[in-house]
Amino acid sequence: MINYEKFKELYEAIPGEPEFELYFNNTEDTYWIIKYADFVTFQKSGYDTSNLSEIEYKNLDELYNANLIDNINLKNDWKNISDIVIGGSFSVVDDKDDIEYAYKVKL
Repeated sequence: MINYEKFKELYEAIPGEPEFELYFNNTEDTYWIIKYADFVTFQKSGYDTSNLSEIEYKNLDELYNANLIDNINLKNDWKNISDIVIGGSFSVVDDKDDIEYAYKVKL
C-alpha cells in the first residue's frame, strides 16, 4: 500500500484533471478524488444528484484531513484503502511498475 505522501507526490505529478478511484476494505462503494487546476473534489460514486454529490476542497491536504462522505477521514482511514485506480487504468496500491509507468506517461 502506498502511503499518503507517495500518493500526494503522484497526484501532483500528473497534469490535467485526473480521477482517482478509491476502494476501501470495508465497503463495496467507490469514492473519487478529482484534481482540478485550483481545487480538488471528493465524491461517492453513484451518490444522489444533490448539491452534495461533489464536495470541493482547496487542496489535497485539506481533503485528506476533512471529515468526508460516509464518515470517511482519509487521515484516519488511509490504512483501509484496498486500491487506488488512476483514470480507470492504473492501480497504484502496490504495483511498482504501474506507479513508475504513471509517472512516465504523466497520465
